[in-house]
Amino acid sequence: MPYFPLFVDLTGKRVLIVGGGHVALRKLKKLLPYGANIVVVAPELLPEIVQIPNLMLHTRKFLPTDLQPRPALVIAATNDMKVNGEISRLCQAQNIPVNVVDAPDACSFLFPALVQQGNFSAGISTGGASPTAASYFKEQLQALLPAQLDSILDYLEEQRARLKNQLISPAQRAGILRELLDACIAKGAPLNLEETDARCTRSGCVTLVGAGCGKADLITVRGLRALQQCQAVVYDDLIDPALPDAAPESALRIYMGKRSGHHAAAQAEINQKLIELAQSGLRVVRLKGGDPYLFGRGGEEMLALQAAGIPCTEIPGIPSAIGIPAEAGIPVTHRGQSQALHIITAHTADTPDGLPANFDTLAKLPGTLVFLMGLRQLPEIVSRLLAAGMPGDTPAAVLSGGNTQNPAQIRAPLYRLAEAAKEVLPPAIILVGSVAAMDVGAAPLAGLHIGITGTKAVAAKQQQLLQALGAKTHWISRTTARPLPFSLPQPPCWLVFTSANGVHTFFQQFPDAAHCTGYHFAVIGAATAKTLQAYGVAASVCPEVFTGEALAKALIKTVAKDEKINLLRSSIGTALLPELLRRAGCTVQDIPIYELHAIGALSPLPHLDYLTFSSGSGVDFFFQQYGNLPTGVRCVCIGNSTASSLSAHTTAPCLISPAATVTDMVQTILNDHHK
Repeated sequence: MPYFPLFVDLTGKRVLIVGGGHVALRKLKKLLPYGANIVVVAPELLPEIVQIPNLMLHTRKFLPTDLQPRPALVIAATNDMKVNGEISRLCQAQNIPVNVVDAPDACSFLFPALVQQGNFSAGISTGGASPTAASYFKEQLQALLPAQLDSILDYLEEQRARLKNQLISPAQRAGILRELLDACIAKGAPLNLEETDARCTRSGCVTLVGAGCGKADLITVRGLRALQQCQAVVYDDLIDPALPDAAPESALRIYMGKRSGHHAAAQAEINQKLIELAQSGLRVVRLKGGDPYLFGRGGEEMLALQAAGIPCTEIPGIPSAIGIPAEAGIPVTHRGQSQALHIITAHTADTPDGLPANFDTLAKLPGTLVFLMGLRQLPEIVSRLLAAGMPGDTPAAVLSGGNTQNPAQIRAPLYRLAEAAKEVLPPAIILVGSVAAMDVGAAPLAGLHIGITGTKAVAAKQQQLLQALGAKTHWISRTTARPLPFSLPQPPCWLVFTSANGVHTFFQQFPDAAHCTGYHFAVIGAATAKTLQAYGVAASVCPEVFTGEALAKALIKTVAKDEKINLLRSSIGTALLPELLRRAGCTVQDIPIYELHAIGALSPLPHLDYLTFSSGSGVDFFFQQYGNLPTGVRCVCIGNSTASSLSAHTTAPCLISPAATVTDMVQTILNDHHK
């Protein structure tokens, strides 16, 4: 099990080390740089320990009174495991953090492999699984650190204090400090006054980043890194909503979309906004769908920035001419069928109608033709290709995908493509060539838009599974769990969790409760059991069917008559579970330990094919935010209880997963889509 890394201020705090040998000396040396008041107790002490100044030494056996006054930390490092075990027992009974050498099970904390230079400290732990691996990674980290890191950190602390007194925004200050850090790392030393002034007064910069043409994870690693470090992001339509969210929380987010047929910011306005943001000292990411330089006007933006003297760079992205066909299972080149790819804009300023003038040439080119921004001119494109001699039975397709709200995949011979695709809405690409007849494995849910409700943890698992199957997911009704104050139930008793949120909330407030005797744990299902296990606790009760009714039956069968049951759950938990338990004669205390809050919603709602609900509260929050279901959507509920909550708001039919798991919900969608 992994250990949570926690950095503690030991300055002036009492730390007790029991033991006077070489192991105790190693622990002592790790603690010395951190300013603790160290007390060492042992019948015999190594000379090296005695020679260390400012220690309080007691040459005798350990006594329980050594734990008074209460130490901040205790290290049991004797060669007598019985003594070490007694020290551990006494400390854990008083909630004093204790480390016992060579006995991970007796520890409440472990000593990490430490890397320390000045104010920089890094602790590496493998949870006791492999100290050798921890030492290896310590060596790797030490090799990466600049030799003067302690001086660099002192310098950055000075600059941070200086910049706080200047009239600049927090985003600008963060950008300057990042610039200074990067420069110090590159130099391997603090900057001098001239170097500092040059970076503190320099203007910002702009990076044009291609976002790709679909899901957020199509962006390049370099592009994502730039996004995560920016102070402002300017983005277009057809960008996965998760990408602007990847920018730092403090970053400005500015939408300046350009969609066919809709009002949008003029290119000159976009150029000016980029210049203004950079001149204010911000590190700006211009996030563009596809690739900035493939009919994306990225070149125009770069020239405008260069003319204004703004430092600027470009990071390529996956263009729609390749990514959208791939999403539909069409390779734009394929051995034996297409050895060339020709990408053509159907929206140019060089001809009266915006179409290219060389259709006679285009119709005779080998390979695949891809027309971008040409859906409104599709009949004319088809007519001109046929007139130029292209066979009417040439395979062709109109494809709309990526993050569009109206996905479509239309395949037809060229001569009837316009008629077949007349209902498709822009944006879409037009692909002509033999590969248009291919399908090399499109994802089973490709083209579907699925709305998700609930907390981030629940939504993330659904998104991962659904996106892997090709669906576009939208976290449309978002909730978060906020802890409520509560008292720790006195053992012996049962602690019952009906969600992973409850487990996290409980152990955030009482991290040592699992190590106290007298508690028995029960959970509603496998996912909650897995979360509990992550805190080092195995559930004694976990029903095979993940419902409140099944949990009640399992508890009634297991819990003794005189044992108390504490339900640690949401403030809006249903009454079914406690009622069933009380009817069976159980003593039940229903303890609300967290409450759910709505934290945002998409407006307006995108087109949705399916809408998932993983709890009754999620249903209620959705209807509070939106009022009604979108037209034509299919609702999917995680179980009968959630379906019952839905029926209180609408008479629309819904799909119910056979078991109350996210995996079963996804399988329910698959089964329904392909029936």
